[in-house]
Amino acid sequence: MNLRDLLVSAAYRDYLSELESHLIGHSFNQDAPIRAVIVRLHEEWMEYAEVTPEALLRLIEAERVQTFRYIAQKLTAYMEAEGGPDNIVNEPANLHMPIGHLIEYWLHRGEDADLRNYLRKIRMPRATAYAKETAVMFRTARATASSQ
Repeated sequence: MNLRDLLVSAAYRDYLSELESHLIGHSFNQDAPIRAVIVRLHEEWMEYAEVTPEALLRLIEAERVQTFRYIAQKLTAYMEAEGGPDNIVNEPANLHMPIGHLIEYWLHRGEDADLRNYLRKIRMPRATAYAKETAVMFRTARATASSQ
């Protein structure tokens, strides 16, 4: 399986539909085309993280609710309001959107994974601070989901 196969799979599309129902105010455009440049970028990120499309598929099956909560927390924390001096427009998410979040979630799960190193490789600003912030979100998502 490659990333494109994952993106068009029934299991992933079902995941997106259910994820959308957990993200109040964030819609998905599942009809948006698969962009080759974004697929290549995510494949590069997956190589850095040493995660496969099969592993991401297993993740969305095994920790579905936890990943929903993690992604929702991140969107709430980091999405910028529309307008402002930069005239921000929040478009509906496309089917690529969860992949980066799922890679991070997968790295948070690993005992030996180095999220900060991964974030530096993808040139994330403030990688150390971001890793700490998302670690709290990860723990909350897992604790909240397991308590229900």
